[in-house]
Amino acid sequence: MRWRRGLLFGGLVLVVLIGGWWLLGGARAQRPARIETATVRRGTLRVTLSAAGKIRPRAQAALNFATAGTVAEVLVREGDRVRKGQPLARLETADLELAVRQAEVAYLTQQVIYSQTVQGPKPEELAAARAAVRSAQATLQALAAGPDPLDLELARLNWEIAKNALWQAQLTRDKTAGSPLSAPIDLELAKARVGQSELQAEIARLQYEKLKAGARPEQLEAARAQLAQAQANLARLQPDALTLERARWQLEQARLQLEQARRRLEQATLVAPFDGTVTAVNIEVGQVVGAGIPGGAIVLADLSDLHLDLTVDEVDVVRLREGMPVAITLDAMPGRIFQGHIETIAPAAAEAGGTSTYRVRVVLDDRDPALRAGMSASVEIEVKRRENVLLVPNAAVRRDRETGRAFAYRVVGDRIQEVEIRLGAQGEAESEVLEGLQEGDQIALGEVRPPSAFRFFRFGR
Repeated sequence: MRWRRGLLFGGLVLVVLIGGWWLLGGARAQRPARIETATVRRGTLRVTLSAAGKIRPRAQAALNFATAGTVAEVLVREGDRVRKGQPLARLETADLELAVRQAEVAYLTQQVIYSQTVQGPKPEELAAARAAVRSAQATLQALAAGPDPLDLELARLNWEIAKNALWQAQLTRDKTAGSPLSAPIDLELAKARVGQSELQAEIARLQYEKLKAGARPEQLEAARAQLAQAQANLARLQPDALTLERARWQLEQARLQLEQARRRLEQATLVAPFDGTVTAVNIEVGQVVGAGIPGGAIVLADLSDLHLDLTVDEVDVVRLREGMPVAITLDAMPGRIFQGHIETIAPAAAEAGGTSTYRVRVVLDDRDPALRAGMSASVEIEVKRRENVLLVPNAAVRRDRETGRAFAYRVVGDRIQEVEIRLGAQGEAESEVLEGLQEGDQIALGEVRPPSAFRFFRFGR
């Protein structure tokens, strides 16, 4: 039985030793084999923001003719540098020039008409027009009032005289026919005088009857029309305010048509809207082009200033400010770093899929001829710098999901300690440690799992 009591006593001692080791050893476990470690160091922490974009020129325009036509000249080639207002290409302009000439003639004609309208008629023209109106009025009044009694009596007397002359001629004919001394020729003459007298008497009768009957409706209508025409001619010679305004608007319309014709002629020449470099020529001499060519007849870009437009979310944009320096790398030129700066930050967000983003324009400070519009670029913006601080790799930091506290595994010899730490600024690869570790400490990288027979004791808060 003694050996059993001894065995029990020995087991109790072993338990006590293990418990003492647990309390005094401070959460130690056997170090797993092949664990990767890093050293807590003192240095400079750069907190950066990364983004990507395409290099764009300061200005770019796809230029097209504003009118259809046949290309007569192409004055530039790809790569040519041009100045603002410089001609780049021309269409055939014979028809357009003719249209300008016709519009000029029409405009000059309207100028003459307007001047004549404003100046008014000459005195002799005005007097003649007024006399024509008075004459037409008198004619109409006379027709409307009926025949004058004196004229009617004169017409009746003329008819009586004609009848008396007829009777006299008939009497002479009868005497001649009854006289044996009359020659045949005398009788024929007498008969002729009778016929003539009958005709004159009939004419006198008709004139009397016509004057007695008065004016017919068609005569009155013709007289009224003649008066209206005379009054209209007089009115045209004496323009009123409406006539002057109409003449002025006709002159303005002719001027606008001339300006439009000249504008079409100007648009037949494609000119550079700004200083730049020709990046594409999509037309050739003899080609018939419309008012718009997909991609532009000629593409012009201002390559003096290159920029990138970045899309930054609302969490990161608050850390940026205009003028911040920027490091730029290009996929086409690995290993080279170009300098730039933030030029503008959009004051308002763009909403897409419930996410707010802001446009940030970065301008390249370098003017390297190798830079080309359209190149893919990566941008790194330093938003914070901390000098002479303790640094740990981000891969060594662990977070408690429930409390949000940060921890690290400190390696001491062949043991590992889980230590609570307080972090400061955080970069992409490293973070600043304010409390919990010291310079030179070894810390584990990656996930660390102790043997099942042990557990960690957490140091710190």
